[in-house]
Amino acid sequence: MKKFILAAVIMLASTSAFAQHSAGSFTIQPRIGFSAADFNNTDDTKARVGLVVGPEFEYYLTNKFSIAGALLYSQQGAEQDKVDVTYKLDYINVPIVANFYVLKGLALKAGLQPGFNVNAKIDAGKGTEQGNFEDAVKKFDLSIPVGLSYEFYNFVLDARYNLGLTKIFDEDKINLDSKNLTFQLTLGYKFTLF
Repeated sequence: MKKFILAAVIMLASTSAFAQHSAGSFTIQPRIGFSAADFNNTDDTKARVGLVVGPEFEYYLTNKFSIAGALLYSQQGAEQDKVDVTYKLDYINVPIVANFYVLKGLALKAGLQPGFNVNAKIDAGKGTEQGNFEDAVKKFDLSIPVGLSYEFYNFVLDARYNLGLTKIFDEDKINLDSKNLTFQLTLGYKFTLF
């Protein structure tokens, strides 16, 4: 009897480990993780590491294809290599991605991400006040997110690279022809709503 119960538990655990959602199901996934963001077209910057957090909603058109939308707070920007200056640009990003499940639990994703700047400051190092330069940063940002995710026991590990399409700065105020480049790694937990 003990062997039978153990075998039943193992079978149930293995089938639920790689949950495959059916067509018409809808999930919500709170996510948290980090971003490593930088500017393109600059030689003297390196990535600013920050927080990414927010919910993602996913609707399954089939058991292999879904559409997801999220509302993510993302700390982005860059750090200058040679001087102690950090550009702190924070966004509310709204990625809309298509997910193609190539294997149970493994999804490839691509889409479009509008973003809205909610904070723009320069930190010039220890003992120096932070400067606000919100009027020099464009309020709207657009990027293309591509990546993959893996779901195991409803936990989802998601890795994405966001390639910026729009310029970050108002050229009349800051002479930088840069766009956002951001790598994000998040961990979430998927709840099926229906």
